[in-house]
Amino acid sequence: MSNENFDDRLARLYATDPEFAAARPDPAVVAAVNEPGLTLPDIVRTVLTGYADRPALGARAVEFVTDETGRTVAELQPRFETITHGQLWERVRRVADAWRANPVHPGDRVALLGFTSVDYTVVDIALTQLGAVSVPLQTSVSAAALAPIVAETEPVLIAASIDYLDDAVELALGSDVVRLAVFDYRPQVDDQRDALVVATARLGDRVTIETLDDLLVRPASTVEPVAVQEESDPLSLLIYTSGSTGAPKGAMYPASKVADIWRPAANSHWDESQGVVPSVVLSFMPMSHVMGRGILYSALASGGSVNFAARADLSTFLEDLALTRPTQLNFVPRIWDMLFGEYQSRIAHTGATDAEKEAVLADMRQNLLGGRFVSALTGSAPISPELKAWVEKLLDMHLLEGYGLDRGRRGVRGRQDRSAAGAGVQAGRRARTRLPPDRPPAPAR
Repeated sequence: MSNENFDDRLARLYATDPEFAAARPDPAVVAAVNEPGLTLPDIVRTVLTGYADRPALGARAVEFVTDETGRTVAELQPRFETITHGQLWERVRRVADAWRANPVHPGDRVALLGFTSVDYTVVDIALTQLGAVSVPLQTSVSAAALAPIVAETEPVLIAASIDYLDDAVELALGSDVVRLAVFDYRPQVDDQRDALVVATARLGDRVTIETLDDLLVRPASTVEPVAVQEESDPLSLLIYTSGSTGAPKGAMYPASKVADIWRPAANSHWDESQGVVPSVVLSFMPMSHVMGRGILYSALASGGSVNFAARADLSTFLEDLALTRPTQLNFVPRIWDMLFGEYQSRIAHTGATDAEKEAVLADMRQNLLGGRFVSALTGSAPISPELKAWVEKLLDMHLLEGYGLDRGRRGVRGRQDRSAAGAGVQAGRRARTRLPPDRPPAPAR
């Protein structure tokens, strides 16, 4: 085990790793987002413009090649292509400008269906500037399972990844949605181009379909202030469960709680490194999960950068991880178990002596994890004592357990209590209001 303490490790990385040093949080920006009276749109704008020249989001580069059938496909390359905070802000502005009042008004719900990505993040952040309510849908369930959520929330728009376009079309045709936006779309890929043609034909004149690229080529004006809302702390986010243990239940997050994710100081109670150390992370969790959103937005809020896993099934995760070299390891037990499986596969070929096991751990620490992590957290589900002990041996540092920490949900709404508020929801889209906050606070998890 190493004798290097936290401060020594920080000092060494600042001195030897230019990318690590360049991602150090700026005290001026951290102070600016903590100014009293700032709204969620103000805070987001302050972060993205304050760190304008820094890398923000990274996606695996692709090369368009012809496969054995003669079709053009996207082949992953061993590198990430990034955009800066400033470029992210520019894309957010263009999308917000395109949708403002057509069809999105403050308080309207917008459903998002897709895996975490650069485009998904652009859309989700744009909704903060419109005063809209983001409704991230789970991609692990069928369109039939998602239909009750769409019916309940009445989104005016569905934004969907090209990979989930069939489900999005089915949801749109079964609702009053007036527009469908498609992201993660590469027109060079034959299958994606064909899928868009089919979707357009199915929707006909009933639903307008557009790609995110169509919106991003439009000129952007200065983002207007969000229209005045009836409440000082309006609803901003609705996260639903999958319904695997019953009807889907939604957790309501007001704008103040979403804003806290963008304030590094607000997250220091569960990880003291928030807003203090450089944040370079790998995003691999769905945006319909609070931890996934926290990993993404807390990194941006600290002036850090986020790379996205290339595949939703995590088949590329270990390669994505090695290419990212994260400074913070915010994982779920499934990922730690994946790393343990990798370790077991490596020692199976070495003879498994103690010295060889230590050598494998050291190699994984340096080359798979990147050798520059300064904090590690496990959350979302409990981790076994045995796995935790192995992880701490791998990392050569303490593993913080985040499972059970309350991230500040306002309340939980389930199908069983819809009767009391149903009229308010039905009127929501027409009145440009939000789901009424008539439920008690959620219990800590």
